[in-house]
Order: sequence, then C-alpha cells, then structure tokens
Amino acid sequence: MLGGLAFLAGLCAGPVRELLLAPRIGGLAAAWLEAAVLAPILAWAAWRCVPAGLTLPRRAGIAAVALAVSLLGEAALSLAFQATGLATARSPRTPAEQLPGILMLGWLAALPMLRR
Repeated sequence: MLGGLAFLAGLCAGPVRELLLAPRIGGLAAAWLEAAVLAPILAWAAWRCVPAGLTLPRRAGIAAVALAVSLLGEAALSLAFQATGLATARSPRTPAEQLPGILMLGWLAALPMLRR
C-alpha cells in the first residue's frame, strides 16, 4: 500500500512538475520543489500504512515491497509512454534533475525504518 501511494503521489505531481513548473522555473528547481512537496506526503502515508511496534525485519520487508511497487509502477508507466510516443515529446532530464527523485526513493525506503 505504501508503494502504491508513493507511486500515485508521484503520478499526480509529475505532470504538474513537467507541464506547469519546469517551463516557468526550470527543470531542476521544479524537481526539488516536487521532492519538497512529496517528502511530507510520503511521511504521512508511511505513518498511516506502517503499524507501530513492528520488528526491524518486518519494517525492512515493508520498505523493500514499497520500493519495488513504486519502481515497477514507474517502469510500467515509462513503457506506456514509450509505446504511445509520449516519451519522445518530453525533454530528457539531466542527472541533476534526476537526483531529487533518487533521494525520494531513498526516503521511501527509510520511512518504514523510522516508524517505531
């Protein structure tokens, strides 16, 4: 559930970043702004989805599943964009613009560990 919520949050924030923010403030600033908005949303989702009192291995399992669900959803969406030709219309992100997304994946994996 946590991974699905993370994917859905990114699915909603991504078009806002790409279509509204990036043309106005630049891709890098838009990526960091998206991460700043999503970080507390993911923290709230983790506190709602991860029960208190779980052992470390159970929390690690939740983190692994959440990360896998989020990455699989992203991969499926990427394949759909490539199949429809939408991927060619989008300008590629620089490594600096990809960094906030990578850090958000780390945040998603860390959140179940923070729930005690």
